[in-house]
Amino acid sequence: MSRSLISPVLVGRRAELSRLCALLDQVMAGRPAVALIAGEAGVGKSRLVGELSRIAAERGARVLGGGCVELGGEGIPLAPLVDLLRALARTTPAEALDRLLGPARQEFARLLPELDPTVAAGPVAEASATQLLEHVLGLITRLAAQRPLLLVVEDLHWADRSTRDLVAFLAQTLRELGVLLLLTYRSDELHRRHPLRLLITGWERVRTVHRVELGRFSRSEVAAQCGAIRDTAPSAQFAEVVFERSQGNAFLVEEILAAVDSGADPGELPPSLRDMLLARTETVSEAAQRVLRAASAAGPRVEDRLLEAVAGMPEAQLYPALREAVEHHLLVVDGDGSGYAFRHELTRDAVYDDMLPGERVRLHATYGEALAGDPTLLGEDGNVAATLAHHWYAAMDLPRALGASVAAGRQAAAAFAPAEAQRHLERALRIWPRVPDAADRAGMDWLGINLLAADAVWTAGEPSRGLSIVDDMLADDGAAGDPVRRAQVVERRAYMLRALGRDDEAAGQLREALALLPAAPVTTTHAVVLASLANSLGRADELGQARDVARAAVDAAAAVGATPQHADALITLGISAVYLGEAPAGLAAMRDGLALAERHGLLDVALRGYINLSDGLEMLGQHTEAAETARSGIALANRLGRKRSFGALLVGNLAESLMRPGRWGEALSLITGSLADGPTGIFASTVLLQRAELSMWQGDAPAAADDVREARRQFGDGLDTQYTAPMAFIEAELARASGDTATAWQHIRTALNRPFSATAMRYAWPLVWLGMRVQADIASASGPVASGAAASGGAASGGAASGGTATVCRRRDSLRTLAAAIPALAPPAVAYRALTAAETARLNRCGEVAAWREAVETTRAAGEAFPMCYALYRLAEAQCGAAWLDAGGTTGPDAGGAAATARECLRLANDLAASTAPDLRALIRRARLRVEPAAPAVTAGTGSHRLTDRELEVLALVAEGHSNGKIASALFISPKTASVHVSNILTKLGASSRTEAATAAHRHGLLPAG
Repeated sequence: MSRSLISPVLVGRRAELSRLCALLDQVMAGRPAVALIAGEAGVGKSRLVGELSRIAAERGARVLGGGCVELGGEGIPLAPLVDLLRALARTTPAEALDRLLGPARQEFARLLPELDPTVAAGPVAEASATQLLEHVLGLITRLAAQRPLLLVVEDLHWADRSTRDLVAFLAQTLRELGVLLLLTYRSDELHRRHPLRLLITGWERVRTVHRVELGRFSRSEVAAQCGAIRDTAPSAQFAEVVFERSQGNAFLVEEILAAVDSGADPGELPPSLRDMLLARTETVSEAAQRVLRAASAAGPRVEDRLLEAVAGMPEAQLYPALREAVEHHLLVVDGDGSGYAFRHELTRDAVYDDMLPGERVRLHATYGEALAGDPTLLGEDGNVAATLAHHWYAAMDLPRALGASVAAGRQAAAAFAPAEAQRHLERALRIWPRVPDAADRAGMDWLGINLLAADAVWTAGEPSRGLSIVDDMLADDGAAGDPVRRAQVVERRAYMLRALGRDDEAAGQLREALALLPAAPVTTTHAVVLASLANSLGRADELGQARDVARAAVDAAAAVGATPQHADALITLGISAVYLGEAPAGLAAMRDGLALAERHGLLDVALRGYINLSDGLEMLGQHTEAAETARSGIALANRLGRKRSFGALLVGNLAESLMRPGRWGEALSLITGSLADGPTGIFASTVLLQRAELSMWQGDAPAAADDVREARRQFGDGLDTQYTAPMAFIEAELARASGDTATAWQHIRTALNRPFSATAMRYAWPLVWLGMRVQADIASASGPVASGAAASGGAASGGAASGGTATVCRRRDSLRTLAAAIPALAPPAVAYRALTAAETARLNRCGEVAAWREAVETTRAAGEAFPMCYALYRLAEAQCGAAWLDAGGTTGPDAGGAAATARECLRLANDLAASTAPDLRALIRRARLRVEPAAPAVTAGTGSHRLTDRELEVLALVAEGHSNGKIASALFISPKTASVHVSNILTKLGASSRTEAATAAHRHGLLPAG
């Protein structure tokens, strides 16, 4: 039987192919798309994928992908990704492959050892599934930058948890990339509790995900398929028989034709699909049937050498039998020519299920013996431990299944598959009581496997289950009776509590663990518990205790050579000391910890070091060094696959360090780029809050309001002051700027009524300043306030309504009391203290010039551009007022030095495109100050109506002809905000249409070159 069973032409499917080709057109234009092809087994999903792949390749797209694979009822971890990596590795020149894989080569080598054999040969290390997701996104981004990409994942119904997570991540994050993500699955296998069902249901509500349902062939299409395969039109009677027996299932049509070609009577075909498939296998020799049975127990494919070892047949008998199975289209030679697979999984299932239980047990045992004797029989890319675990368990050889399951669990954890690690390790725990020498077989005790299982469950996203495993261990006095081992378990529980934000509880657990340990000798466990306790105390804002415990951890770690804990404790010691006012010693400790971590390849610890060091430097007002540190951290985060998480956090740190000295354009560019990567949760909030503040200071209230609203949504119900305080500050300032001082004060009062820890004091100062500014604004509108008026009460005291001398006095005095209690340990805090004092002077209308001069100098010293610009404006205003009084109600061209102050302020306001500029120009007009004329109104760099950085971005997109909706999508803002930007641009440019605005932009050189 040499004729192919596959139709040489695509039968039917014109409508479905047309829809997919339309999506391909979209992708070729640079816009991503996701398509789901659903249908029952054998209906022709792969055939349609093949046709689309051919069309895509002809049009210049790159086609990559793979299929999900089932082994023993479970999906093989990340099988489609391994297929993709293998195809790239074997078809891409070495230098080009290096560029494509980028910093992720070693991580990908955990999945495909041929990418870097040294990684596979090295020790098993922990791996983060989140890191893998970002590495894959980076790889796809680099691939799509070269040419459009068709990325295929077939048989998603067999996908393991890690593959489902990867596909869901890609479907959500593929933006502005020419990628068509094409997914296939068997709709008839999605029972009510199938894990894919929830994902599919969610996708059905997403407009950008397109579902293509493949139905069975009609009578005419079945006849066309028969004619194409046989190269001659079938008789009407024969076509009707095939249609009735196949019910239009394309694969069953092929099998019926094969059966008839092998001599079967069309009128006496077996009644069911299973019987049909088994009848086909019975047409070959007994030797070929024996080979088929052996191959069915191997899994989805089997290496040639392994099948030879298991079949137990002499070579002279084996290869004729294999050739017979291939010629009868039961087996096919796999893609790399080193093994075999069934033509369709339905045939393999039928053959395997038809064997007697004893036959299956014997075959699995034979596979286990063969692989245990020579693991290379599995081939280069096989996971020997997982395959052995499957075969030994199926063979009911529990002792060997135990050891293999533990090894498979550890390897899965190292290969970004925590859910699969959990499955292997929980199987090991089930087997454990039935294996007499379990500890020897597993290579560790019961407690060790439980800890591995708890970590895997935790990493897989099941925190409650992870804590449950740890609690079960602690409840077993026999297993966790040794004080040192018990302390290790308690430390693990504390780690999980800390990750859940339960820092106080974690600290209590670690104190308990520390109490369990004997004072001497000092062990690695001492260092681990002390370092973890110091971290928990720092997160719980117990900085003094954190510093002291960190010192003890440093000493313990140094004594026993526990380098990871040594580096981690130094970083904790350093950041605690910085916030306690011990800056030189604290910075030195953090730098030492960071250097130690980098020297020993402790990259996760080093990443924490960059985050903490950049934060500490910025708190101290050392903007340049903070920015350099954050940049180094971003590079490491990208290399580790943490771009969307800790990378975004570091982008927030870097943006802040750029914004403070006035490098707003750089900051905005970084923030926009980071948001394009799609961070979520607190990581998104970090960068959104920086952009909201920047927009606010540039007078773009709608954009700022949008961003702070989204930051709140991403942040959720958390209470972390480093997020809640900036949110309150921005919301209050937006309300104040709109004239709603009552709402502004409400935001400030609510925020300041919450306790501020030592690490949060830096966020309290801006709120105190703004609170006093609001009171000064109220006083300016209602009349002078006596400087001596005072009333008792906390920050929340005062009447509900804004206004009234008594109310303003109470608020003023409570804010002054609060300001006196807050330490000012660094130049930025000193600057905000001076601003607060100057607002108090403005409120009291007493000593304003001196107070604002002090505010100017302290903000200048701190490198705080916008506060300095504002202080200069207020100083010029105060100088004008003092000169007016000195001159008996008239002002001159100098007005007591106000002209020079206003000149400096105007230059800075123009450079920043700051919201201070309009108020300053109004002051210059009112006081008739002699200030040099500003630059032309419409330029990219200066001018009285200068476009903000965000407006320049919008203008560039307007000039390209984009609609408001497309502008909003490109800049991650709402369409309403985009419309406001466009209106502002038209007003500033004096243009009556978008076309006129684009013309003016070109004329004035406002668009980026090229």
